[in-house]
Amino acid sequence: MQEYEKNEGSAGRKRIVFIGASYKFVHKVLRDMLLVGGFDECELVVHDLDDTPMNLVADLLERIVAEQQSGIKVSRTLSREEALRGAEAVILSITTGGREADFRSFEVCAKYGIPVGVGDTLGPAALARNLREIPVVVEIAKDVERIAPEAVFLNFTNPMSCITGAMARATSLPVWGLCHSADELFNYFARVFGVRKSEVAMELGGVNHQSFVTKLVIDGEDRTKEILAATLASEAKLEDNLLATRQEEVRLQQDVFRMLGAWPSTGDTHLAEFYEYFLTPRRREQLGLHTRQIRPGRERFGRTEPPEIIREWAYGKEPVGDLHLMTTEHAHELLWSYFTGEPYTRALNLLNGGEYLKGIPKEACVEVMVTVAGKQVKGEQIELPTAVHSLVHRWVTIHELSIRAAMECDREAARQALFLDPQVSDMYDIEPMLEDLISALEPWLVAGWSD
Repeated sequence: MQEYEKNEGSAGRKRIVFIGASYKFVHKVLRDMLLVGGFDECELVVHDLDDTPMNLVADLLERIVAEQQSGIKVSRTLSREEALRGAEAVILSITTGGREADFRSFEVCAKYGIPVGVGDTLGPAALARNLREIPVVVEIAKDVERIAPEAVFLNFTNPMSCITGAMARATSLPVWGLCHSADELFNYFARVFGVRKSEVAMELGGVNHQSFVTKLVIDGEDRTKEILAATLASEAKLEDNLLATRQEEVRLQQDVFRMLGAWPSTGDTHLAEFYEYFLTPRRREQLGLHTRQIRPGRERFGRTEPPEIIREWAYGKEPVGDLHLMTTEHAHELLWSYFTGEPYTRALNLLNGGEYLKGIPKEACVEVMVTVAGKQVKGEQIELPTAVHSLVHRWVTIHELSIRAAMECDREAARQALFLDPQVSDMYDIEPMLEDLISALEPWLVAGWSD
């Protein structure tokens, strides 16, 4: 079970707006808020463009609130303007084009022999996501700045680094990206070394889905040099608890640690997409890496159906399950810190304006350990090992080019992002592949791409 401490006092009457009725994230934020307490005077607003997921998610929130006899108010609206009026916090979890858009980009990748592991961080499929999502989220962020200029903006949407970075650059809002992958390392190393999560401390820096532990402290003792031996001796695995517990092997992390002397935040296919070594025909099967499968002759995807457990929780005869369990997202802690000024330390995605990573551009979105207290964010500067620094600089350059491509409909920037991408091995495929992506995604791209 996740460790947690109860809050003392109240966050006050705060309006927290969810943009995107995510089946994965919205109910988890409420669950955590109820466990730690202090949010009973808050209002949660669910906003979506589609009333079907909006109503299902809002109904689930209302049922959880009723079962827990909380004073939290739940409302819903299809109007972004109405949702944002008076907001003190906004939480974003959206997709543009859904599964249909994703699969079209997977099919273009398959045409050029490029495997897709996840497709939401690096690789041509991730660039495709950026091209269709960044203009949308920047417009949303500007609306938040106009209507609720004092709000904190928390982002769950992938590609995390580019989405968070683009919104932070375009506004004066505090924009922070949340991902459970780096935070799960606290739980993982606690299991490996047989200690409580609170006895684990890390120096960590990089980008979302591939930040690096450069120093590991267990119960006050530096154990960095023991990481490889300890993980090899342990049966512990990484755990993903979005809707159900899914365990991931750490073999690739161990192999990268052998090379770099720093421990990557994710493993399996998320890690593999950052490097040219793992998703090759020679290694893919050997390493047990699963890739997206193309469905020839498939029908067009419609609305994404919710997991059955979500419907069961919202409308079933039995009470909502697992309300005694803390989740792994921790948005509630950032909300509490922002509202009350109480300090909280965690891995966060934000602009490198505080020069948290030495030698990385200030406008890059990095994932680092920082302490948040109200609007103040502080973190110690990290100097990454030489090879790790080179990798991170390459990745933030891809992010920079991807953001520029999306915001300016800049084909040259998009081509250069693909040129640097570790999943693209044939330079002569870049131009036709980009044109195929633009054609396939035309319904969800801004008009400038067709000019």
